[in-house]
Amino acid sequence: MTAASTRLVVNPLLSRIFGTADDVVVLEWPATGRRATLSRSAYRLVQQFAVPAAASEVLADLGRSAGAAGGGLEEALASLVEQEILVDVLAGSGVTRQRGLFGAPVVTLSEASRTNADVVVVGVPLDAKVTYRPGARFGPGALRRVSPALLATDADGWSAGALDPRTGSRLLEGMRVVDLGDLATSTASDGGRSMLNMLESTVGVVATSGALPVVLGGDHSLTLRVVGALCGSGGPVGVLHIDAHHDYAEPRQDSREHVHHGNFLGWVVANPHVACVAQLGQRQLTAHAPQADPKLLRWPGESALSCDVDEIVAALPPRLRWHVTIDVDVLDPAVMPSTGTLLPGGWTHREAARLLADLVSRLDVVGVGVVELLPDGGDGPVVSACDLLLRTVHAALQRRTRDA
Repeated sequence: MTAASTRLVVNPLLSRIFGTADDVVVLEWPATGRRATLSRSAYRLVQQFAVPAAASEVLADLGRSAGAAGGGLEEALASLVEQEILVDVLAGSGVTRQRGLFGAPVVTLSEASRTNADVVVVGVPLDAKVTYRPGARFGPGALRRVSPALLATDADGWSAGALDPRTGSRLLEGMRVVDLGDLATSTASDGGRSMLNMLESTVGVVATSGALPVVLGGDHSLTLRVVGALCGSGGPVGVLHIDAHHDYAEPRQDSREHVHHGNFLGWVVANPHVACVAQLGQRQLTAHAPQADPKLLRWPGESALSCDVDEIVAALPPRLRWHVTIDVDVLDPAVMPSTGTLLPGGWTHREAARLLADLVSRLDVVGVGVVELLPDGGDGPVVSACDLLLRTVHAALQRRTRDA
């Protein structure tokens, strides 16, 4: 059986990154002390297998993206298998149950529906809709890899909580998390349409079950489908858009074939089931101001940070169900260099974490997503993004618990 025909996963005996240099990543097997040094391009290939994936599909997808430069991918993959950095799920490799975000079990959608989980995670390794630098398709794998450093669930997904010494609270204590893994990785042939269709149907099922869907992107265009799914699972929806960019010029109802990560909100605003889009953190320089719309509320730049959160909530329409979408580029490049469209003058991690926790805890949140993370081999930016996600999900579930 060749490497290209197997279903591979990152060896569970590997630790997180031991260290990095200018152009290499060092991995370690803690039990033996063995280490392996990889180029950053090889490490990006490893990240494609954070959850089990068919090697042939990954090779085909990356080969189409790389063009002529992708000729050595199969040899690189075979080397990773030979070094036991990637292992065959079905070949007695010791992989009994793959773990997802925060170490949660990876399950099927039907299994997730039977677990009464509080959180259901889905990864969307899609960056076909970017207009500048790709790489966000590696975001879901990176978030899963670093997440156990912040919080680890047991084998069934139950969390004992992560103690925050600053507040004395335990994040996600008593909550159950499961992970659906990544949606199919082969996207180049249809521009991601099949993956996005699958995302919309999956989020719809999860939301209807009562669990909180948490989406790991991927580029920001996928949020259009997440919002569409949430609109079909209940009453009117609001979108809390945390981003450095407007991602909007005017309401649009033309073909979604023209959607990309910088304009998707045009279709969201035009959706009759979306009652409000609240934009926080935008600092993008533009030739013309985006078109005003009654649904749009804006707190650009640092203005939301200087507001009392109760003032922001009072300005929002009441009794909405909210999707919170976090583009990591809202953070300053000094904190978050690992994103595709950098802009100076962003929030600090502490500012973002405090605002999101305070605001989300006051809203009826039915969906959370983090997008536009382009991991480059360093753990710092990925941990920052994962921490924001953890605190946002905790705040959303705490609100649900209070309202139950």
